[in-house]
Amino acid sequence: MSPLGVVAVAGALATSVAFVRRPSRSTRVVAQTLLSLSAWGLLWFATSSAFAQRGMENLPDHMIGHVIVMFVVPMALIGASTMRSLAWCLPASWRRVVQRRYYGRSWRMPSWLAHPIVAAFVLNLVMVGAHLPRLFNATMAHRWMMDWLMEPAFLLSGLFFFHFIIPAWPRRPQGRLRLQFFMVAVTMLEMLIMAMAMSLFTKSAWYTMGPASAMVGMPGMATTPAASFSQQQLAAAILWICGDFWAVPCLILIVRRVMQRDGSLLATLDRQSSRFSSETG
Repeated sequence: MSPLGVVAVAGALATSVAFVRRPSRSTRVVAQTLLSLSAWGLLWFATSSAFAQRGMENLPDHMIGHVIVMFVVPMALIGASTMRSLAWCLPASWRRVVQRRYYGRSWRMPSWLAHPIVAAFVLNLVMVGAHLPRLFNATMAHRWMMDWLMEPAFLLSGLFFFHFIIPAWPRRPQGRLRLQFFMVAVTMLEMLIMAMAMSLFTKSAWYTMGPASAMVGMPGMATTPAASFSQQQLAAAILWICGDFWAVPCLILIVRRVMQRDGSLLATLDRQSSRFSSETG
């Protein structure tokens, strides 16, 4: 089992214990617990199951696992307020001490580091860097690099990115709405460019899969370059399509926040138009 698989199992057990210890059984608490358990289950599935092992030999499966770890799991963990819920695993006296020390701490992350633009840069850097052919092939040839470097980088960068967008009750996302929109739009564009580069802007396969074995030599597949390139094209399509599954809900959240702030989208457009006119007038 991979390190993140161990984390997933431990997280699921801790979430269950926290639910049992919580005095409330409200609909919100039940929904958060189910969402947390689903996130831990998906993390285990993408990193430690037979599917994850197949992802070391099959590029489309690897891409699905990539999307799950970097996008789906962080969104679910944050939306379920998982870290706040896990505090219920501690005895009441310990929980008060931890919360008092956390909220009363004197140190804070530098503002330039805890910034939406930095989060967007980190996530896109990890996503692009992990799929550069030389680094990707090295990771596929050495499972420890996948377990200890690539997958943790996917998860941590995703958590860093989405905590600026996804609300974790009772915390509201930090950062201006225009920056949240910028984060989503830039990442969608980056995924589109990567997908096009892997499928339309090249005529050959970039990657090798498995320990010291080329993708064209995978069991059950044709041993021609076209077969490996078709796998790369399918992986690119998965990357492209999956961008909509995480980006559309995020854009809906941002639009709702804009409407709550200004009353309607028309009011927002009028506001921006008036500002533009005053700046150019």
